[in-house]
Amino acid sequence: MGVILKVLEVKKEDLEYNIGLIKKRAKDTKIIAVVKGNGYGLGLKDFSKILVKNGISDLAVSSVEEAIELASFKLNARILCLEATAVQEEIEMLIENNIILSIGSKECAENVTTIAVKHDKTAHCHIAIDTGFSRYGFLVSEKEAILKMVKNSKRLFFDGVFSHFSTAYFQNDTYTRKQYDSFLEVKKYLEANDVKIPIYHICNSSAFLKYDDMYLDAVRVGSAFSGRVSVKNNIGLRKVGMLKSNVVEIKEIKKGTPVGYSNSEIVKKDSKIAIIPVGYSDGFNTGVLDDTYKFIDKLRRTKNSFASIFKNIKNTVIINGESFEIIGKVGMNHLIVDITGKNVRINDKVLLNIKPVLVNSKIRREYI
Repeated sequence: MGVILKVLEVKKEDLEYNIGLIKKRAKDTKIIAVVKGNGYGLGLKDFSKILVKNGISDLAVSSVEEAIELASFKLNARILCLEATAVQEEIEMLIENNIILSIGSKECAENVTTIAVKHDKTAHCHIAIDTGFSRYGFLVSEKEAILKMVKNSKRLFFDGVFSHFSTAYFQNDTYTRKQYDSFLEVKKYLEANDVKIPIYHICNSSAFLKYDDMYLDAVRVGSAFSGRVSVKNNIGLRKVGMLKSNVVEIKEIKKGTPVGYSNSEIVKKDSKIAIIPVGYSDGFNTGVLDDTYKFIDKLRRTKNSFASIFKNIKNTVIINGESFEIIGKVGMNHLIVDITGKNVRINDKVLLNIKPVLVNSKIRREYI
């Protein structure tokens, strides 16, 4: 067996299986595949190519940089930049690369118009509506300003209107329904004033799995393609992406020996351990920062932490098809596994279950 370098292993079969499930659930609703964050960690280029190959021709990213990179791949797909930038230099790059822009303010619309005139182009755009996320977009109360912008635009062609849910993954749907109703309010107002825009979309992956009554003309699906979602996986999505490494050292240690930083674990018997060159710098044992401030959320996190202590939940890795417990603290560049009594050898393949979006972007993505 040759040397195994760290890679994120992506099974095309599982990814295409998920694409099929998502298309089946969407039925005739357009799917806008969100490939932000390096394709949710699956690799922007390869992930996007597979989506297009499987009949999804609308892609979206969340930044100008990602949009320009995606355009450079020359895929047969429409690209929507969800960042409603009003910065002229960024708008110019988007228009030059035939990327669909998001318009979220009067200033943004004016700057896009100016640059479209300069390049003698029609800029294709989606209107961003802020229904309560306080991120990009016109406020719902600015309906008249939106109408005036659409009616007076000469160089802007409006392909769509969208908003974004902030709590679709919550069990309580009150705020999500409130946002949806606010979005419909804008839709009805524009239609009542003879503004016909072909695509309205608000559902993200969580809402796509929970609220099929909110699909409208299109849904934006991202994390669901990887099978790693924040709500109940009710359609049988497979988890896509495993971090692959190898065993680089094996040793035997005596009972009472501390393991890892802070001497956080003391082995209770003579043990054999394996060292794996993966740590938190690679994205393992890290998570998305939870910086919510509501007391009930803090209480819930504390409850879950205590539950994990009493259940003695440990992280594991897979070596030769068998699960092994990680012992001690995960370091920046290594972790330690208890392999006592098992026939594990140097350079044996190790698989680690990890959210691909957290994997260091310098680690190669390998499609198999």
